[in-house]
Amino acid sequence: MKNLPGIAKWVNLKKGFEPNVSPSKLNLYRNSPSMFVCRYGYNKKQQTSPAMWRGIYVEDAVVEVLTQKKEIEQAVRDAQTKFKEKYFVFDEKCDREFKAMEGMIHKSCEALEDFGVPEFEDGRQKKIEIDIDGGDWSIKGVGYLDLVFPNGQIIDLKTTHAVPSSMSPDHMLQRAFYHTAYSNYQVRFLYVSKNKAAFLEDGDTANIMNEAKHTIKQLDSFCDILTPDQARKSIPIDSSFYWFGEDSLRNFYNGKE
Repeated sequence: MKNLPGIAKWVNLKKGFEPNVSPSKLNLYRNSPSMFVCRYGYNKKQQTSPAMWRGIYVEDAVVEVLTQKKEIEQAVRDAQTKFKEKYFVFDEKCDREFKAMEGMIHKSCEALEDFGVPEFEDGRQKKIEIDIDGGDWSIKGVGYLDLVFPNGQIIDLKTTHAVPSSMSPDHMLQRAFYHTAYSNYQVRFLYVSKNKAAFLEDGDTANIMNEAKHTIKQLDSFCDILTPDQARKSIPIDSSFYWFGEDSLRNFYNGKE
């Protein structure tokens, strides 16, 4: 990292801000500065929601099927068992996520059945690192790839209850990071609901990365001007989904605990 003094200040606090940027870090800063302050100014993380666990268990099951470790029905049963062990008593949100899992696993595997066996590094997702050069400043960009196939395809699996017709700006930034790292690969996102699957690859990589550079400079200025304590006193909690159900974090941010 070079000539980003604000980011360096927050990195030196040793509260979870590593000297790099990722799509999730930049998206959090753009979408919810208040939650960004919690995560990277105080190392306080959000809870893992039922939807997040559903996504994790579905993706694990799909990988087990694609790598021929399990038959699909066994992978479905195991994923459902993990979810039930995580939530002993289902509320409405848990019930919705649980009921979607089987269809999501089947639709994902159907969409990817002709891609071959994905490649992993020591059984884990491949980490990417890119050099983001702003001329008089630079920083590492990092990320992790869901599925890398030997046919030159990179697929990021997104489970959702409503398959979109176009990618969100957040997902386009994520895709741009991956495509910058693997420019000779086709990088697509596979959106899967319990009833539908669709491949999308929206956005011009070069333009999006140029926009990301602007966001990084804004982030650097933000961190240079405000300490985490000053930011918490100045920036109100927003209405984004990041804050749904986060009562404990809300109390912390507002100085009530």
